[in-house]
Amino acid sequence: MSLEQVLEKVVACLQHEQIHFGIGGSLLLHHHGLPVTPRDIDLVVALADAERAVLLLSEMGTVVEQDETSLYETEVFQEFMIEGIDLDLMSGLQIRHDKGVFVYPFAEQSIDSAGLPFMALVDWYVIYQLIPGREQKVVMIEDVFTKQEVDRKRLEQLRSLVLPQAVKKRINQWLK
Repeated sequence: MSLEQVLEKVVACLQHEQIHFGIGGSLLLHHHGLPVTPRDIDLVVALADAERAVLLLSEMGTVVEQDETSLYETEVFQEFMIEGIDLDLMSGLQIRHDKGVFVYPFAEQSIDSAGLPFMALVDWYVIYQLIPGREQKVVMIEDVFTKQEVDRKRLEQLRSLVLPQAVKKRINQWLK
């Protein structure tokens, strides 16, 4: 199966079971027309639905054991292999940085309700700034911001969280 076919299958299953989730990562960037080639599926799931989502996805594929990393404090992280496609499920997403821990505020209203449930691009703008080696993706997102309306309200909400000063400064340029 192709990545797109697996994504459709997973989305249909989770939506049928009324799991609240959003699609992020490189699939989100690709959805916005950015020059990235998605190689996996990144899903962020509401914490209340995480256990059911893990159970459903484990029935669809194989659970992959992962190494611990000191960067994340995510409450639920599970990797799956479904029809040869890698899928990462995150819930209670938290990223450690030099000023503390960024706790991602999952918000259903920031999920695109038309078509596939993609997360807000501004969310991944902030997330990618906290993950080492993602600067190129941050710059690509900023390029999109120069061409379309930025969700200022969501960006202000994210800026109010525990973030390094450099990230807040970068967010501020889009709130002027």
